[in-house]
Amino acid sequence: MPQRQQENPYLIEGEKLLESGDWEAAEQAFRKAVEADEKSPAAHSKMGVALVHQRRLQEAEEEFARALTLDPRYAPAWSNLGNVYRESGRLEHALEAYKKAVDADPDYWIAHQNLGGLYKKMGRTSEAIASLRRATKLSVRGALRPSAQERRRPGCMGGATAAAIALVIAALYLLRG
Repeated sequence: MPQRQQENPYLIEGEKLLESGDWEAAEQAFRKAVEADEKSPAAHSKMGVALVHQRRLQEAEEEFARALTLDPRYAPAWSNLGNVYRESGRLEHALEAYKKAVDADPDYWIAHQNLGGLYKKMGRTSEAIASLRRATKLSVRGALRPSAQERRRPGCMGGATAAAIALVIAALYLLRG
């Protein structure tokens, strides 16, 4: 019987390795996580993140697609897939992926942040501001009072990284008014 994603020790190990910047070791941990539970969208998505850090975008895209085949409403995989599309210049595909991430989980601040950054890149300033404000509000709320879903949702970044980014975004938002 496969382990549930919260109990998969390889996901935890891989997260720590991602945070330390050891991309190859993180990839190996996530490969073990996939072997332990082939139906885990989190394991496939996290492996994709490790591959992105190694600039292996095609392989990463395949892992995000696998995660979405397993769970079409898995927001971190949509957001990560959007990042790959954006990185490879497929901006309209990135826009669609980010919107699907937000639709799948309206409280997933990272997807709102990615969407805002893409809107800015596309020259859609008012939409960028709206998305980045939403990301800021959600990230601050999540850092101060994480919901049960936020505690269960393994996103694209580890908790310490996400909390640090949330605080920086909040500070910038407060400084700009």
